[in-house]
Amino acid sequence: MGWKEILQVCLFLFTWVPVTILAGYTLIGLQPVYSHDFSIYNEDWNGLSQYRGTINDTGRPVYAIQASMSVVTRENGSAVLVIMGPVRDFSLDVTLVIYSHLMAGGGVLIADDFGSANSSLSILNYLMGQVLPGGLPANVSGFLSFTGGVLLDLDSYDPAKEPRLPIIRDFHSILGADQGFLTSGVNELHLNWATAINPYSLLGLGGIAWSTPRSWCETNITDPSPDPDPYEWSGSLPIAGAIDFGSATNQSGGRLVAVSDPSLFNNDMYGRFPDNQRFAMNIIEWLSHSDPSQPVLFCEELLAVPWNSGEFFFGLYLGRALWLSSLPYLYPLYPILTAVGIKKYLPELKKPEVKSVSDVFLRRGQTYFSERMTYYRTEGNYARVVKMLHRKLKRGLRKQQQMTEYSSKALWELIQYKDTKLREGEFLTTLARIEEIAADPNMKIKESEMMELFFFMRNIQSLLIDTR
Repeated sequence: MGWKEILQVCLFLFTWVPVTILAGYTLIGLQPVYSHDFSIYNEDWNGLSQYRGTINDTGRPVYAIQASMSVVTRENGSAVLVIMGPVRDFSLDVTLVIYSHLMAGGGVLIADDFGSANSSLSILNYLMGQVLPGGLPANVSGFLSFTGGVLLDLDSYDPAKEPRLPIIRDFHSILGADQGFLTSGVNELHLNWATAINPYSLLGLGGIAWSTPRSWCETNITDPSPDPDPYEWSGSLPIAGAIDFGSATNQSGGRLVAVSDPSLFNNDMYGRFPDNQRFAMNIIEWLSHSDPSQPVLFCEELLAVPWNSGEFFFGLYLGRALWLSSLPYLYPLYPILTAVGIKKYLPELKKPEVKSVSDVFLRRGQTYFSERMTYYRTEGNYARVVKMLHRKLKRGLRKQQQMTEYSSKALWELIQYKDTKLREGEFLTTLARIEEIAADPNMKIKESEMMELFFFMRNIQSLLIDTR
Protein backbone atom coordinates (compact mmCIF):
# COMPACT_ATOMS: atom_id res chain seq x y z
CA MET A 1 0.00 0.00 0.00
CA GLY A 2 1.48 3.33 -1.11
CA TRP A 3 1.41 6.66 0.72
CA LYS A 4 -1.59 7.85 -1.28
CA GLU A 5 -3.65 4.88 -0.20
CA ILE A 6 -2.52 5.28 3.43
CA LEU A 7 -3.42 8.98 3.35
CA GLN A 8 -6.85 8.24 1.93
CA VAL A 9 -7.58 5.58 4.56
CA CYS A 10 -6.50 8.03 7.29
CA LEU A 11 -8.81 10.68 5.91
CA PHE A 12 -11.62 8.15 5.83
CA LEU A 13 -11.00 7.31 9.51
CA PHE A 14 -10.84 11.00 10.47
CA THR A 15 -14.27 11.59 8.95
CA TRP A 16 -15.76 9.33 11.60
CA VAL A 17 -14.28 11.30 14.52
CA PRO A 18 -17.45 13.45 14.90
CA VAL A 19 -19.60 10.32 14.85
CA THR A 20 -17.43 8.83 17.57
CA ILE A 21 -17.81 12.00 19.65
CA LEU A 22 -21.59 11.96 19.27
CA ALA A 23 -21.73 8.25 20.08
CA GLY A 24 -19.61 8.91 23.16
CA TYR A 25 -22.16 11.49 24.32
CA THR A 26 -24.86 8.82 24.06
CA LEU A 27 -22.92 6.03 25.81
CA ILE A 28 -21.67 8.22 28.65
CA GLY A 29 -25.03 9.92 29.03
CA LEU A 30 -23.76 13.47 28.56
CA GLN A 31 -25.94 16.12 26.96
CA PRO A 32 -24.30 18.56 24.52
CA VAL A 33 -24.75 22.26 25.27
CA TYR A 34 -26.05 24.47 22.46
CA SER A 35 -25.36 28.08 23.31
CA HIS A 36 -24.94 29.78 19.92
CA ASP A 37 -27.53 32.24 18.63
CA PHE A 38 -30.54 30.93 16.68
CA SER A 39 -29.82 27.24 17.19
CA ILE A 40 -32.99 25.15 17.30
CA TYR A 41 -31.42 23.15 20.15
CA ASN A 42 -30.55 26.22 22.25
CA GLU A 43 -33.11 26.50 25.07
CA ASP A 44 -31.77 29.81 26.37
CA TRP A 45 -33.28 33.21 25.44
CA ASN A 46 -31.27 33.46 22.20
CA GLY A 47 -32.19 30.02 20.84
CA LEU A 48 -35.06 28.75 18.68
CA SER A 49 -36.08 25.70 20.70
CA GLN A 50 -39.62 27.03 21.29
CA TYR A 51 -40.11 27.74 17.59
CA ARG A 52 -38.86 24.24 16.78
CA GLY A 53 -41.27 22.76 19.35
CA THR A 54 -44.28 24.60 17.93
CA ILE A 55 -43.43 23.42 14.40
CA ASN A 56 -43.08 19.85 15.67
CA ASP A 57 -46.51 20.12 17.27
CA THR A 58 -48.02 20.62 13.79
CA GLY A 59 -46.65 17.22 12.74
CA ARG A 60 -43.84 18.62 10.61
CA PRO A 61 -40.40 17.05 11.09
CA VAL A 62 -37.67 19.59 11.94
CA TYR A 63 -33.99 19.07 11.05
CA ALA A 64 -30.79 21.09 11.45
CA ILE A 65 -28.32 21.34 8.56
CA GLN A 66 -24.88 21.43 10.16
CA ALA A 67 -22.55 20.25 7.41
CA SER A 68 -23.73 20.71 3.82
CA MET A 69 -26.69 22.51 2.27
CA SER A 70 -26.61 20.02 -0.61
CA VAL A 71 -28.86 17.70 1.42
CA VAL A 72 -31.73 20.08 0.60
CA THR A 73 -31.71 18.79 -2.98
CA ARG A 74 -32.92 15.41 -1.70
CA GLU A 75 -36.30 16.94 -0.87
CA ASN A 76 -37.00 17.89 -4.51
CA GLY A 77 -38.65 21.17 -3.47
CA SER A 78 -40.98 19.59 -0.90
CA ALA A 79 -39.49 21.28 2.17
CA VAL A 80 -39.12 24.64 3.91
CA LEU A 81 -35.56 25.94 4.18
CA VAL A 82 -34.88 28.41 7.02
CA ILE A 83 -31.75 30.61 7.06
CA MET A 84 -31.77 32.46 10.37
CA GLY A 85 -29.23 35.14 11.36
CA PRO A 86 -26.32 34.05 9.12
CA VAL A 87 -22.86 35.22 10.20
CA ARG A 88 -20.95 33.46 7.41
CA ASP A 89 -21.11 34.28 3.70
CA PHE A 90 -22.96 31.87 1.46
CA SER A 91 -20.65 29.76 -0.68
CA LEU A 92 -21.48 29.34 -4.36
CA ASP A 93 -22.78 25.87 -3.55
CA VAL A 94 -25.16 27.23 -0.89
CA THR A 95 -26.41 29.96 -3.24
CA LEU A 96 -27.13 27.52 -6.05
CA VAL A 97 -28.89 25.14 -3.64
CA ILE A 98 -31.23 27.98 -2.57
CA TYR A 99 -31.81 28.87 -6.22
CA SER A 100 -32.50 25.24 -7.23
CA HIS A 101 -34.80 24.73 -4.22
CA LEU A 102 -36.92 27.75 -5.18
CA MET A 103 -37.06 26.65 -8.82
CA ALA A 104 -38.21 23.20 -7.70
CA GLY A 105 -41.14 24.74 -5.80
CA GLY A 106 -39.67 24.84 -2.29
CA GLY A 107 -40.16 27.49 0.38
CA VAL A 108 -37.33 29.62 1.81
CA LEU A 109 -37.24 31.94 4.84
CA ILE A 110 -34.27 34.33 5.14
CA ALA A 111 -34.11 36.30 8.39
CA ASP A 112 -31.02 38.51 8.36
CA ASP A 113 -29.28 40.34 11.18
CA PHE A 114 -27.98 43.87 10.32
CA GLY A 115 -27.71 43.06 6.60
CA SER A 116 -24.81 40.63 7.05
CA ALA A 117 -26.01 38.48 4.11
CA ASN A 118 -25.95 41.27 1.50
CA SER A 119 -22.63 40.24 -0.03
CA SER A 120 -23.83 36.64 -0.24
CA LEU A 121 -27.12 37.60 -1.90
CA SER A 122 -25.50 39.28 -4.93
CA ILE A 123 -25.22 36.03 -6.92
CA LEU A 124 -28.71 34.92 -5.90
CA ASN A 125 -30.02 38.33 -7.02
CA TYR A 126 -28.46 37.82 -10.44
CA LEU A 127 -29.80 34.27 -10.86
CA MET A 128 -33.33 35.16 -9.74
CA GLY A 129 -33.31 38.13 -12.11
CA GLN A 130 -32.90 35.69 -15.00
CA VAL A 131 -35.97 33.71 -13.92
CA LEU A 132 -38.44 36.58 -13.89
CA PRO A 133 -40.09 37.20 -17.28
CA GLY A 134 -38.27 40.14 -18.85
CA GLY A 135 -35.86 40.35 -15.90
CA LEU A 136 -36.14 42.81 -13.04
CA PRO A 137 -37.96 46.11 -13.74
CA ALA A 138 -35.76 49.14 -14.38
CA ASN A 139 -36.83 50.81 -11.12
CA VAL A 140 -35.92 47.77 -8.98
CA SER A 141 -32.44 47.53 -7.47
CA GLY A 142 -31.95 43.79 -7.19
CA PHE A 143 -34.00 40.90 -5.91
CA LEU A 144 -33.29 41.10 -2.17
CA SER A 145 -30.99 43.18 0.03
CA PHE A 146 -31.06 44.62 3.53
CA THR A 147 -30.39 48.23 4.52
CA GLY A 148 -28.05 47.51 7.43
CA GLY A 149 -27.91 49.58 10.59
CA VAL A 150 -30.43 49.42 13.44
CA LEU A 151 -34.07 50.37 12.87
CA LEU A 152 -35.32 53.13 15.20
CA ASP A 153 -38.99 54.08 15.17
CA LEU A 154 -39.99 57.17 17.14
CA ASP A 155 -43.74 56.66 16.69
CA SER A 156 -44.10 52.98 17.52
CA TYR A 157 -42.11 51.35 20.30
CA ASP A 158 -42.57 50.03 23.81
CA PRO A 159 -42.64 53.11 26.11
CA ALA A 160 -40.90 51.09 28.81
CA LYS A 161 -38.07 50.32 26.41
CA GLU A 162 -36.55 52.45 23.64
CA PRO A 163 -36.93 53.14 19.86
CA ARG A 164 -34.39 50.40 19.10
CA LEU A 165 -37.14 47.95 20.07
CA PRO A 166 -39.87 49.02 17.62
CA ILE A 167 -43.38 47.63 17.43
CA ILE A 168 -44.70 47.11 13.90
CA ARG A 169 -48.42 47.75 13.46
CA ASP A 170 -48.68 48.73 9.77
CA PHE A 171 -49.52 45.63 7.72
CA HIS A 172 -50.26 46.26 4.06
CA SER A 173 -49.01 44.78 0.82
CA ILE A 174 -48.36 46.39 -2.56
CA LEU A 175 -47.86 43.21 -4.60
CA GLY A 176 -50.20 41.05 -2.50
CA ALA A 177 -48.18 37.87 -3.07
CA ASP A 178 -49.49 36.21 0.09
CA GLN A 179 -53.03 37.67 -0.15
CA GLY A 180 -52.84 38.64 3.52
CA PHE A 181 -52.12 35.11 4.74
CA LEU A 182 -48.84 35.92 6.52
CA THR A 183 -50.26 38.70 8.68
CA SER A 184 -53.63 37.07 9.32
CA GLY A 185 -54.47 37.38 13.02
CA VAL A 186 -51.37 39.52 13.64
CA ASN A 187 -51.92 42.93 15.26
CA GLU A 188 -48.33 43.86 16.11
CA LEU A 189 -44.79 42.53 15.84
CA HIS A 190 -42.17 43.22 18.49
CA LEU A 191 -38.62 43.63 17.16
CA ASN A 192 -35.25 43.71 18.87
CA TRP A 193 -32.45 45.70 17.20
CA ALA A 194 -33.72 44.96 13.72
CA THR A 195 -32.71 46.33 10.34
CA ALA A 196 -34.95 46.79 7.26
CA ILE A 197 -35.35 45.42 3.76
CA ASN A 198 -34.21 47.67 0.92
CA PRO A 199 -37.53 49.24 -0.18
CA TYR A 200 -36.32 49.39 -3.80
CA SER A 201 -35.56 45.66 -4.01
CA LEU A 202 -38.21 43.27 -5.31
CA LEU A 203 -38.81 41.84 -1.82
CA GLY A 204 -39.02 45.42 -0.51
CA LEU A 205 -41.74 46.21 -3.04
CA GLY A 206 -43.42 43.01 -1.84
CA GLY A 207 -43.31 44.26 1.75
CA ILE A 208 -46.07 43.09 4.08
CA ALA A 209 -45.05 44.81 7.37
CA TRP A 210 -43.82 48.42 7.63
CA SER A 211 -42.35 50.82 10.16
CA THR A 212 -43.84 54.30 10.63
CA PRO A 213 -42.71 57.35 8.59
CA ARG A 214 -40.70 58.56 11.61
CA SER A 215 -38.21 55.69 11.47
CA TRP A 216 -34.69 55.29 10.12
CA CYS A 217 -31.79 52.83 10.13
CA GLU A 218 -29.05 54.17 12.39
CA THR A 219 -25.56 53.08 11.32
CA ASN A 220 -23.84 54.42 14.46
CA ILE A 221 -25.39 51.93 16.86
CA THR A 222 -23.33 53.11 19.85
CA ASP A 223 -24.52 56.73 19.61
CA PRO A 224 -26.37 57.58 22.87
CA SER A 225 -28.42 60.29 21.10
CA PRO A 226 -29.01 59.03 17.57
CA ASP A 227 -30.73 61.04 14.86
CA PRO A 228 -31.15 60.37 11.11
CA ASP A 229 -28.34 61.43 8.78
CA PRO A 230 -28.85 62.25 5.08
CA TYR A 231 -27.12 59.04 3.95
CA GLU A 232 -29.16 56.74 6.21
CA TRP A 233 -32.36 54.98 5.17
CA SER A 234 -35.40 56.73 6.58
CA GLY A 235 -39.18 56.84 6.28
CA SER A 236 -41.63 53.94 6.27
CA LEU A 237 -39.45 50.86 5.67
CA PRO A 238 -40.42 47.21 5.09
CA ILE A 239 -39.30 44.73 7.73
CA ALA A 240 -40.85 41.68 6.05
CA GLY A 241 -41.54 40.85 2.41
CA ALA A 242 -42.82 37.88 0.40
CA ILE A 243 -42.84 36.70 -3.19
CA ASP A 244 -44.58 33.73 -4.83
CA PHE A 245 -43.13 32.19 -8.00
CA GLY A 246 -46.26 30.12 -8.53
CA SER A 247 -48.79 30.79 -11.27
CA ALA A 248 -52.23 29.66 -12.37
CA THR A 249 -50.66 26.73 -14.22
CA ASN A 250 -48.12 25.92 -11.51
CA GLN A 251 -49.74 26.18 -8.09
CA SER A 252 -46.74 24.63 -6.33
CA GLY A 253 -44.22 27.29 -7.36
CA GLY A 254 -41.46 28.29 -4.96
CA ARG A 255 -42.06 30.93 -2.29
CA LEU A 256 -39.66 33.22 -0.45
CA VAL A 257 -40.15 35.26 2.74
CA ALA A 258 -37.54 37.77 3.97
CA VAL A 259 -37.55 39.19 7.50
CA SER A 260 -35.13 41.85 8.74
CA ASP A 261 -34.98 40.65 12.36
CA PRO A 262 -34.16 37.03 13.28
CA SER A 263 -34.62 37.96 16.97
CA LEU A 264 -38.36 38.00 16.30
CA PHE A 265 -38.18 34.16 16.35
CA ASN A 266 -35.91 33.58 19.37
CA ASN A 267 -37.18 32.14 22.66
CA ASP A 268 -37.37 35.53 24.35
CA MET A 269 -39.36 37.43 21.69
CA TYR A 270 -41.28 34.39 20.48
CA GLY A 271 -42.26 33.31 24.01
CA ARG A 272 -43.41 36.72 25.26
CA PHE A 273 -45.47 37.96 22.32
CA PRO A 274 -48.34 35.84 20.90
CA ASP A 275 -48.47 37.84 17.66
CA ASN A 276 -44.81 37.02 17.00
CA GLN A 277 -45.76 33.36 17.40
CA ARG A 278 -48.72 33.68 15.02
CA PHE A 279 -46.61 35.44 12.38
CA ALA A 280 -43.80 32.88 12.67
CA MET A 281 -46.21 29.96 12.19
CA ASN A 282 -48.06 31.73 9.36
CA ILE A 283 -44.72 31.81 7.53
CA ILE A 284 -44.24 28.05 7.85
CA GLU A 285 -47.83 27.36 6.74
CA TRP A 286 -47.53 29.64 3.70
CA LEU A 287 -44.10 28.43 2.60
CA SER A 288 -45.19 24.79 2.86
CA HIS A 289 -48.50 25.40 1.05
CA SER A 290 -50.18 24.22 4.31
CA ASP A 291 -48.74 20.74 3.77
CA PRO A 292 -47.89 19.28 7.23
CA SER A 293 -45.83 16.48 5.67
CA GLN A 294 -43.13 18.90 4.45
CA PRO A 295 -40.03 18.96 6.70
CA VAL A 296 -38.56 22.24 7.96
CA LEU A 297 -34.77 22.47 7.52
CA PHE A 298 -32.88 25.01 9.64
CA CYS A 299 -29.50 25.92 8.14
CA GLU A 300 -27.12 26.03 11.11
CA GLU A 301 -23.88 25.77 9.13
CA LEU A 302 -23.98 29.56 8.62
CA LEU A 303 -24.27 30.30 12.36
CA ALA A 304 -21.46 31.12 14.79
CA VAL A 305 -20.94 27.52 15.92
CA PRO A 306 -18.25 27.27 18.68
CA TRP A 307 -15.06 25.51 17.51
CA ASN A 308 -15.07 23.15 20.49
CA SER A 309 -18.56 21.79 19.84
CA GLY A 310 -19.55 18.49 18.29
CA GLU A 311 -21.47 20.29 15.53
CA PHE A 312 -18.33 22.18 14.47
CA PHE A 313 -16.34 18.98 13.96
CA PHE A 314 -19.33 17.31 12.37
CA GLY A 315 -19.58 20.07 9.77
CA LEU A 316 -15.81 20.36 9.30
CA TYR A 317 -15.18 16.68 8.65
CA LEU A 318 -18.40 15.46 7.13
CA GLY A 319 -19.44 18.48 5.04
CA ARG A 320 -17.80 17.12 1.89
CA ALA A 321 -18.96 13.59 2.62
CA LEU A 322 -22.58 14.74 2.89
CA TRP A 323 -22.21 16.77 -0.30
CA LEU A 324 -21.13 13.64 -2.17
CA SER A 325 -23.75 11.52 -0.44
CA SER A 326 -26.51 13.75 -1.78
CA LEU A 327 -25.82 12.46 -5.31
CA PRO A 328 -28.28 9.72 -6.31
CA TYR A 329 -26.97 6.14 -6.60
CA LEU A 330 -23.54 7.10 -5.21
CA TYR A 331 -24.29 7.54 -1.51
CA PRO A 332 -24.48 3.80 -0.60
CA LEU A 333 -21.00 3.25 -2.05
CA TYR A 334 -19.28 6.41 -0.77
CA PRO A 335 -17.57 4.97 2.37
CA ILE A 336 -16.17 2.01 0.40
CA LEU A 337 -15.05 4.10 -2.57
CA THR A 338 -13.33 6.58 -0.25
CA ALA A 339 -11.37 3.81 1.49
CA VAL A 340 -10.00 2.14 -1.66
CA GLY A 341 -9.53 5.32 -3.69
CA ILE A 342 -12.12 6.06 -6.33
CA LYS A 343 -9.73 7.91 -8.63
CA LYS A 344 -7.17 5.14 -8.73
CA TYR A 345 -9.33 2.06 -9.09
CA LEU A 346 -12.48 3.24 -10.82
CA PRO A 347 -13.15 5.38 -13.92
CA GLU A 348 -14.24 8.93 -13.31
CA LEU A 349 -18.00 9.17 -12.99
CA LYS A 350 -19.36 11.86 -15.29
CA LYS A 351 -22.74 12.83 -16.54
CA PRO A 352 -23.15 13.00 -20.32
CA GLU A 353 -22.52 16.48 -21.67
CA VAL A 354 -25.63 18.37 -22.70
CA LYS A 355 -25.36 19.51 -26.32
CA SER A 356 -28.56 21.46 -26.88
CA VAL A 357 -31.78 22.61 -25.25
CA SER A 358 -33.60 19.60 -26.62
CA ASP A 359 -31.23 17.35 -24.66
CA VAL A 360 -32.22 18.94 -21.35
CA PHE A 361 -35.26 17.70 -19.46
CA LEU A 362 -37.02 20.96 -18.65
CA ARG A 363 -39.22 20.45 -15.63
CA ARG A 364 -42.35 22.55 -15.27
CA GLY A 365 -41.46 26.10 -14.31
CA GLN A 366 -37.77 25.58 -15.24
CA THR A 367 -35.74 27.42 -17.88
CA TYR A 368 -32.74 26.37 -19.92
CA PHE A 369 -30.58 28.79 -17.88
CA SER A 370 -31.66 27.32 -14.52
CA GLU A 371 -31.21 23.71 -15.70
CA ARG A 372 -27.70 24.44 -16.94
CA MET A 373 -26.73 26.18 -13.69
CA THR A 374 -27.99 23.20 -11.67
CA TYR A 375 -26.12 20.83 -13.99
CA TYR A 376 -22.85 22.74 -13.69
CA ARG A 377 -23.16 22.97 -9.90
CA THR A 378 -23.46 19.19 -9.72
CA GLU A 379 -20.50 18.75 -12.08
CA GLY A 380 -18.39 21.41 -10.33
CA ASN A 381 -17.29 22.65 -13.78
CA TYR A 382 -16.76 26.37 -13.17
CA ALA A 383 -15.14 26.87 -16.57
CA ARG A 384 -18.46 26.15 -18.26
CA VAL A 385 -20.14 28.71 -16.02
CA VAL A 386 -17.62 31.31 -17.25
CA LYS A 387 -18.24 30.27 -20.87
CA MET A 388 -22.02 30.55 -20.46
CA LEU A 389 -21.81 34.00 -18.85
CA HIS A 390 -19.34 35.17 -21.51
CA ARG A 391 -21.65 34.13 -24.33
CA LYS A 392 -24.58 35.86 -22.63
CA LEU A 393 -22.46 39.01 -22.23
CA LYS A 394 -21.54 39.07 -25.93
CA ARG A 395 -25.18 38.62 -26.98
CA GLY A 396 -26.20 41.49 -24.75
CA LEU A 397 -23.47 43.76 -26.17
CA ARG A 398 -24.49 43.01 -29.74
CA LYS A 399 -28.13 43.77 -28.92
CA GLN A 400 -27.68 46.84 -26.69
CA GLN A 401 -24.52 48.40 -28.18
CA GLN A 402 -24.99 47.21 -31.78
CA MET A 403 -21.54 45.58 -31.79
CA THR A 404 -21.49 43.80 -35.14
CA GLU A 405 -18.06 42.35 -34.40
CA TYR A 406 -17.04 41.67 -30.82
CA SER A 407 -13.46 42.40 -29.81
CA SER A 408 -11.65 43.22 -26.58
CA LYS A 409 -10.36 46.49 -27.99
CA ALA A 410 -13.82 47.62 -29.10
CA LEU A 411 -15.21 46.73 -25.68
CA TRP A 412 -12.50 48.80 -23.99
CA GLU A 413 -13.35 51.79 -26.19
CA LEU A 414 -16.96 51.58 -24.99
CA ILE A 415 -16.39 51.07 -21.28
CA GLN A 416 -13.41 53.35 -20.54
CA TYR A 417 -15.71 56.38 -20.40
CA LYS A 418 -18.23 54.58 -18.17
CA ASP A 419 -15.75 53.72 -15.41
CA THR A 420 -12.67 55.91 -15.21
CA LYS A 421 -11.12 53.70 -12.50
CA LEU A 422 -10.50 50.89 -14.99
CA ARG A 423 -6.96 50.34 -16.31
CA GLU A 424 -6.59 49.21 -19.90
CA GLY A 425 -3.86 46.65 -19.24
CA GLU A 426 -5.67 44.92 -16.40
CA PHE A 427 -8.99 45.08 -18.26
CA LEU A 428 -7.62 43.47 -21.44
CA THR A 429 -5.69 40.84 -19.43
CA THR A 430 -8.85 39.79 -17.61
CA LEU A 431 -10.81 39.63 -20.88
CA ALA A 432 -8.08 37.48 -22.38
CA ARG A 433 -8.33 35.09 -19.43
CA ILE A 434 -12.11 34.87 -19.83
CA GLU A 435 -11.76 34.11 -23.56
CA GLU A 436 -9.11 31.49 -22.79
CA ILE A 437 -11.43 29.71 -20.35
CA ALA A 438 -14.44 30.05 -22.70
CA ALA A 439 -12.40 28.45 -25.48
CA ASP A 440 -11.65 25.41 -23.32
CA PRO A 441 -14.68 24.69 -21.09
CA ASN A 442 -12.99 21.53 -19.77
CA MET A 443 -10.30 23.63 -18.11
CA LYS A 444 -10.09 23.18 -14.33
CA ILE A 445 -10.39 26.52 -12.51
CA LYS A 446 -11.01 27.37 -8.89
CA GLU A 447 -14.30 28.63 -7.53
CA SER A 448 -12.57 31.81 -6.34
CA GLU A 449 -11.38 32.66 -9.86
CA MET A 450 -14.85 32.01 -11.28
CA MET A 451 -16.29 34.40 -8.70
CA GLU A 452 -13.82 37.15 -9.66
CA LEU A 453 -14.64 36.74 -13.36
CA PHE A 454 -18.37 36.66 -12.57
CA PHE A 455 -18.26 40.08 -10.88
CA PHE A 456 -16.00 41.43 -13.65
CA MET A 457 -18.55 40.50 -16.33
CA ARG A 458 -21.43 41.64 -14.12
CA ASN A 459 -19.81 45.08 -13.93
CA ILE A 460 -19.60 45.26 -17.72
CA GLN A 461 -23.24 44.25 -18.04
CA SER A 462 -24.41 46.86 -15.54
CA LEU A 463 -22.44 49.63 -17.32
CA LEU A 464 -23.16 48.79 -20.96
CA ILE A 465 -26.24 46.53 -21.12
CA ASP A 466 -28.55 47.18 -18.17
CA THR A 467 -28.30 50.98 -18.48
CA ARG A 468 -31.03 52.71 -20.43
